[in-house]
Amino acid sequence: MCTALLLPGQATRAKAGPDPYTKNEPARLAKLGYDNLGPFAFGTNQTTGTIEELLGTEPLMWVETKHFRLGCALPAMKVKGREAWRRDWQKRVYVEIAELRKSLPGIKKKPKELDPWLRTHLFAMRLENIYSDVLDNLSVEESYFEAKGIPATVPADYRGEGPFLGMKNKFTVLILRTKSSHARYTNAYHGFEMTEPIRIYDNQFGCMYWGCSTESANGLFHLDPALHAAVAFNVAHNLYTSYRGFSHDLPAWLSTGLGHWHSRKVSPRFPTYDRKNAEDEDPRSGFWQWDVRVHGLVKNEVFEGIEPFIDRKDAGKFGVEQHIQSWTFVDFLLANKKPQFAKFVSRLKDPFHARRRLPTAQEMQIRQRDAVTAAFSCKIEALEGAWRSDVLNNKKRKRKRR
Repeated sequence: MCTALLLPGQATRAKAGPDPYTKNEPARLAKLGYDNLGPFAFGTNQTTGTIEELLGTEPLMWVETKHFRLGCALPAMKVKGREAWRRDWQKRVYVEIAELRKSLPGIKKKPKELDPWLRTHLFAMRLENIYSDVLDNLSVEESYFEAKGIPATVPADYRGEGPFLGMKNKFTVLILRTKSSHARYTNAYHGFEMTEPIRIYDNQFGCMYWGCSTESANGLFHLDPALHAAVAFNVAHNLYTSYRGFSHDLPAWLSTGLGHWHSRKVSPRFPTYDRKNAEDEDPRSGFWQWDVRVHGLVKNEVFEGIEPFIDRKDAGKFGVEQHIQSWTFVDFLLANKKPQFAKFVSRLKDPFHARRRLPTAQEMQIRQRDAVTAAFSCKIEALEGAWRSDVLNNKKRKRKRR
């Protein structure tokens, strides 16, 4: 007798089942702003179908929104509990559900459990909310990216290569259950194995990817607020980096500070850090009340001077102090000089060398200082002085743990 051989995972192939909320009805999908629930292309040489075939044990649910393609295999999660973070998160989730109920009235107002499809819909909405916040911070309308044919040889007018902040294709996000699944995915479609979360530029497809598993950060991503905070940090990072098309990175302090700005809107309890290396699994979240600590850090001159700080190239080498400094400086600029900040980021994203080669470190240093002068009508030292004064004059009290 001959027994057929099964590939790993085939014997227990997982199925998410149909969406009980939209029932895949076009009218309900349209009300949510969805294009479809799959199948669709997800990147170079990959589709929802090929990913499902590869990751047979992951019960994937798919959603294509206006600006994102999302693959999500999250399990159900209880709403109530006694953890210190749970009360703030519960209130936030109920607000999110109220927003979602405007388009999906069949959802309970205060469910005891977030089932897999409900979590998928929440993350689809969260992604679009991040996108809206990024547009707002950049003071730009979507119509800005509809202009076509402006060459990169005209840097100040160049708007990218497509309608998605300047990218050709929608941003992709993949949330899996296991590290091994993420390793199989990255190996199959990106040529290397990565168990931990990673941002990837898919040049051929023209999009930015971010993916993770709930086992990431030593299992911290099993908690919805920690996962949501990480999604906000990394997706915002991808969005700003893609602004007016991806041809060079933003300065490390800026993309990091913006990521933290979005992440801390979700929850300050779960700071996100760029990994120091491929094996780094340390969540490095020993403390989270940065808004309280920043006053003492400025007062005691712990933060380094702004000149060497903005020239740091690798966020993976940032210590906690550099992460806090990135966040607080960005927070100050967005709170007090938002129009100028938008001009500053736009100027930084003017293409170098008609997008034929990357800028040198010296060219980036010169660009930063020229962009500060053009946008803020002052030198970087003046901005530093205003930021430090603002922090010292606005001391915040420590929150009580619940």
